Amino acid sequence: MRAHGVPTFPDPDSSGAIPKPSLAQLGVTALAFQSASSACQGLVPVNAAGPRPTPDVAQALRFAQCMRAKGEPSFPDPAGDGRIPDPATVGINQGSAVFQAANDACAANRPPYLPSNERFNAWASAQP
Repeated sequence: MRAHGVPTFPDPDSSGAIPKPSLAQLGVTALAFQSASSACQGLVPVNAAGPRPTPDVAQALRFAQCMRAKGEPSFPDPAGDGRIPDPATVGINQGSAVFQAANDACAANRPPYLPSNERFNAWASAQP
């Protein structure tokens, strides 16, 4: 990601999870982030147990619908791979009060690859 135009892209944490900063925190446009993501698509890490598990598309869709109903109208549906794209790629600020309230309200359907508010806030507070 850094080599493709996102110089402040974070390292994975100690558990291997990649933090999900907002575009503003990364200092890039949605177009620049999407371009870097596309260039790096084949390099997405797998977990220690092997390939990423098949996502629960129905769960992801329920979460996306809930997020839109709770105040994030541009929250994306799952993509072709069944996973919800990083909200930052569509300009959503995961640190905003509206996002965090919706994320809490929809937690029962939050896919495991999307961070809780606590995980996101811990990562964001550690950024320079």
